[in-house]
Amino acid sequence: MAVDNNSENKNGIARMPSGVLWLRIGGLLVLVIAAVLVLISFLNYSNYRKTYIESNLTRYLVLAKDVRQGIVSDLNIGLHPSEDLYLMPALTEMARRYDGIRYIGVVDESGRPISQGDFPALPAQAWKDKIAATATDTYWRSSDAQAYQIGLTFTNNFDLKAGAVVIGYDRQRIERAVDDMMRKMCVDAVKVLILLTALALAGVYFLTRRFSAELVQVGATLDAMFDAAEPPFVADHMLGEDVAGNINEFSAMTHRVVREIARLEQELLPPGGPGAAAAEGRA
Repeated sequence: MAVDNNSENKNGIARMPSGVLWLRIGGLLVLVIAAVLVLISFLNYSNYRKTYIESNLTRYLVLAKDVRQGIVSDLNIGLHPSEDLYLMPALTEMARRYDGIRYIGVVDESGRPISQGDFPALPAQAWKDKIAATATDTYWRSSDAQAYQIGLTFTNNFDLKAGAVVIGYDRQRIERAVDDMMRKMCVDAVKVLILLTALALAGVYFLTRRFSAELVQVGATLDAMFDAAEPPFVADHMLGEDVAGNINEFSAMTHRVVREIARLEQELLPPGGPGAAAAEGRA
């Protein structure tokens, strides 16, 4: 006879539907998969963002070093940047050729810029402070809503700081590229999650289908334990030989206890008194 998975046992306690088991296990597995995918996607996005920003920084830093090399060569022959007639055309050509440059310029030791593009209108002292605070073997970095800025100092023949090369490159272009990659990663993560969810639920369902059926049969056997004339036993293959043996041992012991309680009730209760008929039925 088929067993109703949603029926109640003899004690009125609702039995868990067999389908709930695989849904719970599958749901937990899907949550774990989703958490792992979110973590992997976040780490990949963070790594991509950092790498992409650093690669752009390296690109414009190499350009700034090229400009600095030409200025230092001019200083070695006593030619100040403001006296170099080829400097401004060279800056204009670089701003045209290199995509993303918002401004490029050279600031001398007095804080006066020679620039191309939307060069920041800072006071001379502000430029002098930036130059003084930056070592000759390093560079400064800053940013605003529109641009990232790098500054590379240079020295004269006396090894004294004589100014800096300043390049500002488009921040919005970089942010758009990073955001596009983030959206692509999110879409890919959702696609992978859908696929893995289907595989996980299907796999859990097939793996637990037999186990769920065995649980229902064991539950039905235990439900019948109190009313059976003989202790009911489950087959050795149910839930494994060891588990089946423990269940059968528990069933036999419980059956003996119920029979003994019924016998004591018959001895203690007066014949025909309340509860005597129920005790006789259990015995």
